[in-house]
Amino acid sequence: MKKILIILLSFPHILLAQNEVNKHSIEWNTNLLFESSSLDKSFLNTMLYGGHITDSIKTNWINAGGDNNVLYSEISNGLSYTLEINNKTFGFSFADRNILNASFTDDLLRLAFEGNFHYQDKTLDFGGTSIRVDRFQQYTLSYGTSFKKVKVSTSVSYLSGNHHLSYIIEKGSLYTAPFGTSLDIAYDINAFVSDTASLNPFENNGNGLSFGLSTEFQFKENTIHLSFSDLGFIMWDPTSITLAADSNFAFSGIEIDDFYSINDSLIDVDDSTDDLPSSQKGKFKSYIPATFHFKVSGYGDYKYFKNYTLGAQGKWQPYLDNTPLSFKKIGQGFKESNFKTLYYIQSVYTAKYCDVIPTLSYGGYSSDYSLGLALSKGKKHNFTIGTHHLEDVLKSSRAKAVSVYFNIKLQF
Repeated sequence: MKKILIILLSFPHILLAQNEVNKHSIEWNTNLLFESSSLDKSFLNTMLYGGHITDSIKTNWINAGGDNNVLYSEISNGLSYTLEINNKTFGFSFADRNILNASFTDDLLRLAFEGNFHYQDKTLDFGGTSIRVDRFQQYTLSYGTSFKKVKVSTSVSYLSGNHHLSYIIEKGSLYTAPFGTSLDIAYDINAFVSDTASLNPFENNGNGLSFGLSTEFQFKENTIHLSFSDLGFIMWDPTSITLAADSNFAFSGIEIDDFYSINDSLIDVDDSTDDLPSSQKGKFKSYIPATFHFKVSGYGDYKYFKNYTLGAQGKWQPYLDNTPLSFKKIGQGFKESNFKTLYYIQSVYTAKYCDVIPTLSYGGYSSDYSLGLALSKGKKHNFTIGTHHLEDVLKSSRAKAVSVYFNIKLQF
């Protein structure tokens, strides 16, 4: 009797399992991106491959943009697997990510390229400078479900930190007196470097977590999408190097009475070693760039462009973990990400052999208009290749942004 009862109770589940439709997909993603608000591709090529930098090239770089210059670069490769069972989705992905995020003033470029000789009786301001370099691997588990007209998905990632380097100069200035008789330097510097004992690209020097959440729902004839992803941090090992200094330093030179008997001269130099930054070892936390995304998708009556997507993206990445979570820190993270809200419009044109996906956007790390274009082939098995900056492809060395991405997706 007990066996019969167990079979009867299990029978509905057996029928449900038989009716389940399992869909498997494997996906590969590669993303190469370089964006700048002012400096062009010639600067990147010169820094990477060397070459003679003339005075005119230096002047062009300094005058290329506004008072603040932003450089962002990311190279990432990822592999993911997704299993879809009826209205539920389970996924696992792996990604190798390399990120550079830097912001610096024109005065810092002047100091680096021209020195301070031409700026006597002037103050060069290099405050607000940030340079952040991260290399890490990201292992992500995701889960999604849908009910009625709402889809919800979540993700959690383990971050294996390899290497980190950051210099944060909140305030910094250099005043050069006429004829160089004295220098006044003021600075507020924080620097962090992960353990340099091993330069193995896959060395584990830190561990972290990140989270993601997204939802989609129908509103009249449109689909609304809200999400955030990669909201997380890496805690670097105690063997990491940290440096912090906030000081003013005045140098008035050395007075020598007799040049030919310098060894016997009385050299009077203020002992300012206490003002110099000193390093120590210890843990620290760094943030990875999180993405916040809002978009509206719908269908139109146009013959070739039958659908459209309007969206906006923001980035959040504060410099330091120096304040508790608050509205002020939330605003700080958006400001210090060096990313201006990206607004875009996208559509899909169905051609004979592939889908053509044009995108017009404004904002981002380059803070400019950009024209993206992607070509997508296949439904079940799909291959997509594209760029976010088609307009810069034709500019060669004058291009301020270079990007290419491709995606391979196999379903079975």
